[in-house]
Amino acid sequence: MRRLNVFAVSVLGLLMLTVVSSYAEDGVPDGNACTRACGAHAEQVFHACREQGGGNDACTAAAHDDFQGCVANCPTEPPACSVRCDSLVGDVAERCAEEFPESDVCGPIGDATKESCLAALCHGGEISCQGACNNVARHIFTACIDADRGEDDCKALAKDALDHCLAAQCEPMPEPTCEDRCNARAGAAHANCLEKGLTADQCDPLAANVLDRCLAEECTPPAPDCEEQCQADAEAQFQSCVTAGGTEQDCSVSAQQARATCIQTNCNDGEPEPSCEDRCNHSAQEFKGHCIEEGGDEAQCAAQADDVARKCITEHCSDTPPPPPTCESICEDHAHGNFQRCVADGGNEDDCKAQAQASFDECVTLHCGDVPPPCSAQCERRSQRLGARCVKKGGTEEECAAKAADALQSCIDDRCVPPPPDTCAAGCEQRAEEAKQTCLDAGTDPATCDAQAQGGLEECLSQECGVAPPTTCAEGCEVLARGRYNKTLDRGGKHGRAAKTAQGLFRRCMKQCEPS
Repeated sequence: MRRLNVFAVSVLGLLMLTVVSSYAEDGVPDGNACTRACGAHAEQVFHACREQGGGNDACTAAAHDDFQGCVANCPTEPPACSVRCDSLVGDVAERCAEEFPESDVCGPIGDATKESCLAALCHGGEISCQGACNNVARHIFTACIDADRGEDDCKALAKDALDHCLAAQCEPMPEPTCEDRCNARAGAAHANCLEKGLTADQCDPLAANVLDRCLAEECTPPAPDCEEQCQADAEAQFQSCVTAGGTEQDCSVSAQQARATCIQTNCNDGEPEPSCEDRCNHSAQEFKGHCIEEGGDEAQCAAQADDVARKCITEHCSDTPPPPPTCESICEDHAHGNFQRCVADGGNEDDCKAQAQASFDECVTLHCGDVPPPCSAQCERRSQRLGARCVKKGGTEEECAAKAADALQSCIDDRCVPPPPDTCAAGCEQRAEEAKQTCLDAGTDPATCDAQAQGGLEECLSQECGVAPPTTCAEGCEVLARGRYNKTLDRGGKHGRAAKTAQGLFRRCMKQCEPS
């Protein structure tokens, strides 16, 4: 099984705590982690309230009050630089012990981490925080190579150290990395799986799938801009130089010169840089290509890539609102849930993959395209006639336009292609967004509201959805609709008729899912 505690577990544990008092005990206050923990606790308060029969509005208010009271006790000052360096040393030591068990190399690597962190980040200077973290990572890589470790292992150790240095040192408050959040989610889901009575043999692969999916969909960064690519090339040159026997100082000087030349040659030609959104879309297309190369279905890989782009924009592009989930990506999430449930129920992995593929294909057929003749066009004509009659009878243009719009939407809802079924993860995202908006409406600062929403989201995904998300009411309707679709086809019915019959059944079933 893939490790579920890759680096900085001490920070990750804070995300799932439901009390705040422990933050004062270890002397390392972490305001953002504390706020996320408050968000997770508020999510628990909401669900406990609902389970006791409370209404949605009342429970939302109770959760918000709980969050505000909790976050008032969170630290507001970041830890000292030396304390952050100690935390980084602990993270490096933990990862080093995982990479090089039964070895004495981690002591010198830890010493190199502490020395370089203090020198680069705690004693002032004109270098940027990111530049200082790059220097720390180079020092760790060199110490690792000097200890006769393999180049790939040393690259991985330095990369993780860089990520954690940036998160711990270059943010106003220490932040967990995306990989940390995924490991915490998978670890919590794994524990929840065991608590529900499944065996370790069942829970291990399911939790590994949660981790892999989270890393792939949520931790794909935008493609590098020009200067970032020059920096990446310079780091690769530095590592090759040290591996070949060069000194850290000589290799650093050479790499910096190469970086400067690269930027001057390639990045100052007046061409506009791709936007953050464009770079996220580029990374998503690369993900799609890798997915297909690894044997994934092309349509399913494309659907997952849609979600990769959306979450990349959410995470990295502060000036660009993320697009809504595509119909195909919702179907892919639904199919993945079916796969996890199938495995949890003891199904063979290959059989479960085949079932998930069929689930995706039929979801797309029933929800992501209009079966001829186009239903929306018929509804449009019907609503226009209603609007014209309204005006003819003396209604105002504004009143009649509103009536026509309502009639159009009702017609589409009742007669046209229904949206795909919602999933447990989609429900968690929706509640997190609602909690964030409630927080903002109360006048709380956006950073605190973001942290609250993230904490609630992680709590919901790990505890409610877990390794095998429960079937939503809409997904139950989907099962019925797919059964009707296949039964009609088996009896010789045409595709269009089979789809429309199944869509009608889905719509009727969904009326039972609407809150009373």
